[in-house]
Amino acid sequence: MQRFAVIMAACATLLASAVASAADCNRACLKQHLDTYLAGVATHKPEAAGLWIGFRQTENSVVIPEGQGLWKSMTGLGSIQRQYFDPIQGQAGYFGTVKLGDEEAVVALRMKVQWNQVTEAEWFISRKSDPGLTGEPGKTPFDIDTLRATLPAQRVVPKAERVQREALQAIVNSYFDGITSHNSYIVKGHPGCTRYENGFPTFNTPMTPNMDLGNNGKTDCRTQGDFGVAIVAIRNFYVIDEEAQTVMVSAVFRREAKNTKRRNHFTELFHVDHGKIRDVHAAFYYAPEDRPVPNWPPYDGLFPLPAAYR
Repeated sequence: MQRFAVIMAACATLLASAVASAADCNRACLKQHLDTYLAGVATHKPEAAGLWIGFRQTENSVVIPEGQGLWKSMTGLGSIQRQYFDPIQGQAGYFGTVKLGDEEAVVALRMKVQWNQVTEAEWFISRKSDPGLTGEPGKTPFDIDTLRATLPAQRVVPKAERVQREALQAIVNSYFDGITSHNSYIVKGHPGCTRYENGFPTFNTPMTPNMDLGNNGKTDCRTQGDFGVAIVAIRNFYVIDEEAQTVMVSAVFRREAKNTKRRNHFTELFHVDHGKIRDVHAAFYYAPEDRPVPNWPPYDGLFPLPAAYR
């Protein structure tokens, strides 16, 4: 019994140390690390990115060693650059675009800081030529021009207008619950709230008469099409920015058993105003059947992807 108590005390100390190490990096610290890391990737210099010795990076769930993937192909930040910070979790988010030679890709990034170093980076990358829902090349939703015209907000919300971080998470969860339940009334969103997928607008189309939610007969971010989704799984709230009232969360659309369409692995950026969702911006890709997603612990039965599948 005494030995068990010692072990539990040691585990508690390690957990407290990990939490403290994340909380030690405030907004300014997270921004500095994010800027340094992005500059290191864009200039192809992992040694200049402030990486921890055990640093791990994935791109669309595939593990990428330093010096490969975006470390080679990225030539600069793009025309859209948005940054968000969560000092409680020691994580920063980037949403926007990056340059891949002459091409501009829509991306989202989760970056973790511990021990004053970058320990993790998780990229979601979407290109115009990417496979769509059925795996056909060039069929993914993509509209970078519209994204430039409907930029996600980067803001400081007055304290009197903010809701607590737990409420932000619950509000965003209502959106996913609406999809899983096929019930738009569950979603805590403003009438007319917008949704863009890799910049492509997925709202403002005619609403079926029996599902009008008071938006003049038009769809909005609350109204869900039939995605063939069994559940919105592995919801990872990795940036809850209380100052900006913004949430970056990743998840997976797991299809119904007989649905052969690809899974959708995505990051969605939610802006919340007065306790309701104002807009949603997604960066995502359709994962092939043999790719384990999200490929981050706890793996839930998944495993790192072998090089043969890259």
